[in-house]
Amino acid sequence: MEKQLLTYRLHGEAWREKVTERPVVHQDVDEQPRGPFIVCVDTSGSMGGFNEQCAKAFCLALMRVALADNRRCYIMLFSTDVVRYELSGPEGIEQAIRFLSQRFRGGTDIASCFRAIIERMQGGEWFDADAVVISDFIAQRLPDDVVSKVGELQRLHQHRFHAVAMSAHGKPGIMRIFDHIWRFDTGMRSRLLRRWRR
Repeated sequence: MEKQLLTYRLHGEAWREKVTERPVVHQDVDEQPRGPFIVCVDTSGSMGGFNEQCAKAFCLALMRVALADNRRCYIMLFSTDVVRYELSGPEGIEQAIRFLSQRFRGGTDIASCFRAIIERMQGGEWFDADAVVISDFIAQRLPDDVVSKVGELQRLHQHRFHAVAMSAHGKPGIMRIFDHIWRFDTGMRSRLLRRWRR
């Protein structure tokens, strides 16, 4: 596919993927600033098992990037409540170790997670932060006020919202809010195919 990129676009509430091709633009200079970022990890029961291991691995990798690049990193763990801590804070490493050793249980309140992200991004030191949400996105739809506030942050303040989708069954209405979506299929078929290709 000579320098073509396949992209997917969602329409409506149903998962219908439309494949479109567009040229890949390679840039020699990274135009995006390397500011702080907020990592949100879904710790609900549906993220247990292999999804839990993958989510922890992704979170750990992002924490390592933050430490290596001397970037501020704020971690939010959400299920029915949102637990927050700053990795670069005085107890950040101890809290990260505690998170990596706990089990995922509970429901999913992704709206509270987004409200916490919005609150953090409106704080003075986090005005240029981006957010990464790691979840299966099996949750209730987002309230309209949250969707409009996220859109405002994207348009007016150039905040970027990234998703690592751990399931093919996430709610399309939630997925539409993100600037970038990385799909990591944790289903048995995909896991076996990845292992077989090694």
